[in-house]
Amino acid sequence: MKRIEESGEISFKQAFVDFWRGLFSFGGRSTRTGYWYGIMTASVISYGILGLLIALNGMVRKIAGPSGAFMMLFIISVLVYLVVSIIIQIGTWALFFRRMRDVGFKTTPLIIWLVISLAPIPLLAIVMVIANIWLLYVASVPSGHFVKQYQNGFMKFLFESPETFEFHDDLQVIEFEPDGTEETVVKGRIMERGRVSFKQAFHDYFHGMLSFGGRSTRAGFWKVAPIIQIIMMIFWIGFMCCIIFFLMNIGQFAFNSTEIMPFSTNIVAIGVGMIILSAFVPFGFANWAVMIRRLRDVGLKLKTMFIGWGLMAVLNIIISIVFSVVSTISGTIWNIGIDLIIQIVFLCLPTGAMATQKEDSKFFENKSLF
Repeated sequence: MKRIEESGEISFKQAFVDFWRGLFSFGGRSTRTGYWYGIMTASVISYGILGLLIALNGMVRKIAGPSGAFMMLFIISVLVYLVVSIIIQIGTWALFFRRMRDVGFKTTPLIIWLVISLAPIPLLAIVMVIANIWLLYVASVPSGHFVKQYQNGFMKFLFESPETFEFHDDLQVIEFEPDGTEETVVKGRIMERGRVSFKQAFHDYFHGMLSFGGRSTRAGFWKVAPIIQIIMMIFWIGFMCCIIFFLMNIGQFAFNSTEIMPFSTNIVAIGVGMIILSAFVPFGFANWAVMIRRLRDVGLKLKTMFIGWGLMAVLNIIISIVFSVVSTISGTIWNIGIDLIIQIVFLCLPTGAMATQKEDSKFFENKSLF
């Protein structure tokens, strides 16, 4: 397979090609955008193919019955999905290695991590959950973020040094204005300022589908966010309707088999639901990216966002435990309500509202940037 060496601005087309060309390319590097485009591609294909195979099996069973052609198709479908799943999993591991190397990790600790994550040790389950949340943050930082200037001991084992790491910064270019002045332009990032029209907000949302760098203003976020949320809700409702349809028929079967819908119809419903879920995935990624840009525009750094989301997750667990004695539904409603209130409050803050005067703040952006 071709060695993948991504740098600078990465389009969806290039990331898509790199994912398949680099299925077994554990060497090389993948940028932040290239990585998340690859993960999005893998998710859409996994859900989409699974949905198509399930729906196809349901239709064939309805036409040909439970034997003969249906059984042949069922066996072929299982084998096809098994092969596709293995290929995508290997490609995802390779993509993970390239992304971790791009942020500054060495290869040896990555191999050790992969072995530990695959080890069937129950006691590691909680630790692995926490570690995976941290890795989600690591996969979202810029190239070379963990390259360490001063290394000793364990740090030297984990991270590359500036002397051995080749930095790429193809996103920044110099443009010359008509009056002879220079302006530094950052390509491939959404940098909204001042008034943002609906057209620009809509363009920035899809053009920056996985642009975690840059900033989105309050107007740029809220002019398009409600529309996208409605679209996502429609997809989610469609998926849940298919699942509920299937569960209701299973429930009817338990009490009165004469009133149940044909089994093939249930299979088609599940397949359609998975196809709808695959269409939902890109909107989820784009929504996450624009939220990160909006919170950066407020003045939060990326690590601060993930710390906040982690604290919200802990709060949700505590609320669920407290309400489990009374009502699980009440606990869920409280969790959703608190999450929405907290996020809406932060997303409504003006540009630079939480920026700080400190020049070396680890959690907030400096006011001079605004």
